[in-house]
Formats: sequence, structure tokens, C-alpha cells
Amino acid sequence: MISADEALQIVLENVEPLGVERIGLLSALGRALAEEIRSPRDIPGFDNSAMDGYALRSSDVARAGESNPVRLAVVETVGAGAIPTRRLEAGQAVRTMTGAPIASGADAVIPVERTRGEGDIVEILAPVAPGESIRPRGEDVRSGQLVMEPGKILRASDLGVLASLSRPMVNVYRRPRVAIVATGDELVDVDEVPTGAQVVNSSAYALSGGIMEAEAEPTLLRIARDRPEEIRERLSEAARFDAVLSTGGVSVGQFDHVKGAFDELGMRTMFHGVAQKPGRPLKFGLINGRPVFGLPGNPVSTMVCFYLYVRPALLRMGGRREVGLPRINVVCATDMKVGNNLTEFIRVALERKGEAVYATPTGSQGSGILTSLSRADALVIGPMKENRLPAGASATALLLDPYAAADVEAFFEERRFQRS
Repeated sequence: MISADEALQIVLENVEPLGVERIGLLSALGRALAEEIRSPRDIPGFDNSAMDGYALRSSDVARAGESNPVRLAVVETVGAGAIPTRRLEAGQAVRTMTGAPIASGADAVIPVERTRGEGDIVEILAPVAPGESIRPRGEDVRSGQLVMEPGKILRASDLGVLASLSRPMVNVYRRPRVAIVATGDELVDVDEVPTGAQVVNSSAYALSGGIMEAEAEPTLLRIARDRPEEIRERLSEAARFDAVLSTGGVSVGQFDHVKGAFDELGMRTMFHGVAQKPGRPLKFGLINGRPVFGLPGNPVSTMVCFYLYVRPALLRMGGRREVGLPRINVVCATDMKVGNNLTEFIRVALERKGEAVYATPTGSQGSGILTSLSRADALVIGPMKENRLPAGASATALLLDPYAAADVEAFFEERRFQRS
């Protein structure tokens, strides 16, 4: 049986980014860029004013002050989008709005707040240095400059940059299409009330949510009952997708027909069984080069395996460079029992106290208690060679909630305004 680290390495070695698609800019948020972006021009394309004021020659106002104002003739007014028509001479100024081009001959802009007068003559009340309040051509981006590289995850500000480069369309990596096949006679769908020994197919909906969080596209196929022909039919349908997730039927029970169906479909098994808890029966292989995950049937085991292995695979298939869950150092708030000679992933809630983040188990760690995962902010990684993490010990946790234990107060420096 392989370790969790070995299992993840095998998974990532057997997936790669999918093909490229060209989409509209407003659809590209959160997608992985699949092309190199270079600027076709300087941005800004001209020297322009950083504020409302007057463009002038700094040497004309070197001795200006409140008690010694320098009077300049205002020869023109230039707004944003307009072009100056006159070259500035000694003793002259051009009234210039924010973003407007700088008149030829001027080398600085003085803010209107440091002037007096609004007509054809303006009084300058302070000196300015050459270049002051001028945004030079190419200050943001130079023509031909590399602006973005493949693999970058496009954020809101990136869409603005691409728009400034006149890119209404962009090449991104295709989202993986993922089939979910749940197996078992006991399963009913979410709109049915379970009776007798039936249970709702909750894992399929949790997986669908996780797949969407990973910027992939889930398709939930019909439940496959515990009959070899039905399981084979459903898995054959699923094998047409970019990735396959099956739940249940990967153990060694009498009704676990998934292995036989995988074999008939030509699956090349890369591993079956990982020295971890929960999720020990995990199976991973390839059908026609496409990744197939045989996930355990218990819902917590299903989702822990999803976070540890499936999510990184889908992110890589979607072109992402960083695919692991974020890590954080935590302090154990209580004693935690862990399995010996395997890696146990303990569901914990996080609480920040001063500079430290404390981790507390979310209750019973049974693999069927899905609410323990719903309440969890993170998974503490239990040491493989130990059987407990004592209170006060340091540990590493994988964040399920990126905001967990973070300071997300709305104010910035002073929080003096309180609601009564």
C-alpha cells in the first residue's frame, strides 16, 4: 500500500492540461490563461496629467510661493480625450484635466489646489519639479512587453488589463468535463425520501460542488444499481468524459462490481489502496489516457479523497500551476488521536488567538459523518509514525476554507466606528 504523498505524485504525473478554447473576455474570469500576452503598444500612449491642474515649464515657477506668486498666461484648456494645439512658451500655462495629454514644451503639472485665479491669468503659489504630476508614456506597459504568461489565473484586474490591450477574446485552457457515477442499491436521489435501508446520494452533490469549485464541469449520471451490467453501462458512458469519478464498490464486498467493470473497459490501474484515513480503498487508473478515480462509498472518505487527489488533478487539467490546498501552521487545541503507520486527515475547526491559529476536531471522525466535514475549516495532517497529537503541539493543516481564521474585519487601520 502506497503513502498519500506517493499517491498524489502518481495522480499528478498522469494528468496534463486539456486543449485550448477561445472565449470572450467577460467569460474568462477565474480561467487559466493558455497564451502569452504581449502589449501591442505603450500604455499610456502619451504623457498625460495625473490630476486637474496646469501644465507649465517648471523653470518658470522655481521661485513661486504664497507671498510671491508667479503669474502665467493661460493659453488653452485641454480635457481628457482632447489634443493640445499649441506649444507652450515661457510665461505660459495650459489648463489640463486629469488624463489629458501634456502640451509640448511643458515639463510639469501643478495641481489646481496650488494655484489662484480661473481666467486668462493664473497665479502659481508653489514651485514644481520637472516631471511632477505627469504620467509618462509607457509608464504602465511598454510596446512588446510580456504582460501575462500561460497558466495565470485571470482575476478582475486582469480583465481590465486585457481590455486595455484591446483583447476582447482570449485563449484559456478548457475546463475538464467530469462524470460522476454513484453505485449502490441503497441510494436514492435528493428529491426522494429514503425508507428502510435507503440513503440519499449526498456524495454526488458534494462532489458536484467540489468539481465546480475546481473550475470544472460536473455531470451527474444516473445511479448504477449493484448489478454488473448496469455498472458497466454507466461507467462506459462516463468514460467519454475527461475524467471519471465513481463512488462505492471499490472495496472487496460481495456486491462490489466496479473493479470488474473497470477491467472490462481496459482500465490501467495505477494504485489501489492508500495508507491514509479516511479514504484507504481509493483506486486510481487510466482509461484511454483519461483519469479515473474509484472513490470510497462513505461520504467523508469520498470528499477527503476528492480534496487530496481529484481536485489537484482537475486544476492541473484546467491549466493551473498551483494545485494543492493552501497550508497553514496550527496549534492543537486538544489531544488528537491519529492512526499509526498511516496518514490521518483530521477534520478541524480553526480559531485565531493572537498570532496563533488553534485547531479543534469537529467531533467524531467517523467516515460516515458528513456534518463533521461541513463544520471543518481544514484537515490537520496527522504524523504517520505517531498515534497522537498532544494539546499544544504544532501541526500542518490543509485549508478547506481559504478565509478560515483570517482577519476579515471590514475596516482598515482604525475601527472606532461601532454600531450601537
